[in-house]
Amino acid sequence: MIGPVLGSIFVQCASRNGTGELFDAAWVTLAHSKLGLGMKHLSVLSFIEDTTEDVNKVKQVLLDYAHWYAGYEVHGDIPYNGPGKLFAQTLDEAHWIIDLCYAYSFVKGKLTKQEKQQIDRGLLIPCAEFLIDHKEQQLHNHAVLITSAIGMLGFLLGDERIHLAGLAGPYGLLDQIDRGVLKDGMWYEGNFHYHFYGYHSLLQYCILVEGTSWDLRAHPALKKMFDFPLHYILPDGSLPSMNDASSKMSIPTLAPYYELAYDWYGDSRYRDLLRLAYGMKSEQASLISEEKVVPSYTAAPAERSSMEALWFGMELNDVDSCGEQLSSKSMTESVSLKQLMAADSSSDISGLTKLVNAKGWHLLVKHSTFGGEHDHMDRLGLSFGAGNEPLFADPGTTAYGVPAHYGWFKHTYSHNTVSLNGKDQPPADGQRLEYGRETWGSWVESAVEWDHEQYRMKDSILLPAEMCPWDDEAYRGSTIRRINVLTDHVLLDIVKVFVPDIRDIDLLYHIHGRMDEVEAWQPFASPVSALDQQWFQNPKYKPFDPEEVLMWQMRTGRLLQAGWCSEPSLLITAATPDNPPNQLRQSLIQRIRGPKERDVVFVHAFAYCANYNGGKASESAAEFDLQLNVQYGDEGRLRIGVETEAAQYDWSLDWTEGKAKFIESSS
Repeated sequence: MIGPVLGSIFVQCASRNGTGELFDAAWVTLAHSKLGLGMKHLSVLSFIEDTTEDVNKVKQVLLDYAHWYAGYEVHGDIPYNGPGKLFAQTLDEAHWIIDLCYAYSFVKGKLTKQEKQQIDRGLLIPCAEFLIDHKEQQLHNHAVLITSAIGMLGFLLGDERIHLAGLAGPYGLLDQIDRGVLKDGMWYEGNFHYHFYGYHSLLQYCILVEGTSWDLRAHPALKKMFDFPLHYILPDGSLPSMNDASSKMSIPTLAPYYELAYDWYGDSRYRDLLRLAYGMKSEQASLISEEKVVPSYTAAPAERSSMEALWFGMELNDVDSCGEQLSSKSMTESVSLKQLMAADSSSDISGLTKLVNAKGWHLLVKHSTFGGEHDHMDRLGLSFGAGNEPLFADPGTTAYGVPAHYGWFKHTYSHNTVSLNGKDQPPADGQRLEYGRETWGSWVESAVEWDHEQYRMKDSILLPAEMCPWDDEAYRGSTIRRINVLTDHVLLDIVKVFVPDIRDIDLLYHIHGRMDEVEAWQPFASPVSALDQQWFQNPKYKPFDPEEVLMWQMRTGRLLQAGWCSEPSLLITAATPDNPPNQLRQSLIQRIRGPKERDVVFVHAFAYCANYNGGKASESAAEFDLQLNVQYGDEGRLRIGVETEAAQYDWSLDWTEGKAKFIESSS
């Protein structure tokens, strides 16, 4: 049963387009969520305007819930998730409880003693007991939400036992921060979507306890969690999609977080982000040299209407945290956000390297550690783009209920990396071996090997058997090494694979364009990989010809690809899902039947020309060219020459020792 206020709002949320338990459950979920958020917003309004009518509305909903909550049955059987009472899983219950805590905090001063006791005993304490009973015993974004909600309830109740049940002990909130946030500030699950998803709930707790003895603003991980993403914002203002990132994050979507960050820490880069997010012209532009900044950022300005802007919003003029106008000297010496967007960044802790050139081309190399449940088994995967044009990029994923999520996106084969025997990579931690910044560009060497079954988070996370689709035997004893070079004119991709016995080695590129002349290729009748073949449309093949340069027609330009391989190989192409999955990319697979106990080396060079102006090719497009010459010496020594219409490069690579010696001889 539900109370009169709850019932009236439930009726407003009802849908008459479907019947049955699933529709009822969806209706109830939406109604409770709407009530939670509505109570939060209305309580803030009542606090600002001091309106008795709004306070009474919030109070009545809280009293209704207090009357019924304890009697709701624990239910829910969503795989890999705890149960709920109002909702089907503990995660959703925690979301609602966080909103509930804010609603209570803003109106509790207007409650009578009896009303407060009724809400505390009938609602807040039962909520706390339920969440405590279903805390997750692992490092996980769910656990951050649940423990944050428990801590907020304990704080509001003045109950130290409940408060510490959220904060203290193994897998409590403080443990999630200390072990789940890596030393460089990245959340261990390995994508920016979940980095901010968990951080949002942590911040809700921090806001509530700000200025008390429980204040966490001085915890070093908190500022690092704000700082780290700034180094990986791409020139177009977006953050790279990786793993289970189901929505594109960009500067406008980050604004609410950095309203809070700027108020707390006064970092000028946070102000830079907010000014960009809201479409404010930079007052530093004439004072800071930004030679590499490419005008790729074209996002529509966000409205400054978030709750965080209301609570924490500061003046966004070029002033420091003390309100003093920044001098020309201090602004020149600081590193602006635009400069970070146009600069390389490499971390051997989180395992991400971003390379950017003067044209706004950007490459992300994922040499990260295994990220658990939300990982995509794609160590050494690449994402390559030019400004806001994706060339071959990690697609992230789609909504979890869409078949392509588990069928396609959560597998090695949908990424720009290496697959053995068409199977998924088992958990392993990647490594950054070298990063170099040279006069002619930047390069990074990364590696991953499967010589044991250990990885950094193994004893801190839970992996149900149903969510472990990889093949240990296909990878056991194998090693992948990758060197990536980005100059102003070319991307060079060098991949070396060692397998202890004969296996299929597939080097994968998923291009956001269409290859010319693929109609002449032969139909490919065999299975493309171990995945369901529904994901591969119109597969074709041809023998690999190192003399051929592949041309890809992109949305606003052309991508040229020249390749070489140390062994005879086959090229396979097929149309595969993009994100959203009602769109398609064209996948290119270079396949070798790997020789036993011998390295296989692939070399590919890419050059991009944004050659379309109003749908017509520019004059410079006719001169667009790419040539690759590779000489393969003893013990893995390589001489690589790359020539475009604008530049010529000659590199020497010695892979005979533990780390590569990579030298550019002339340009």
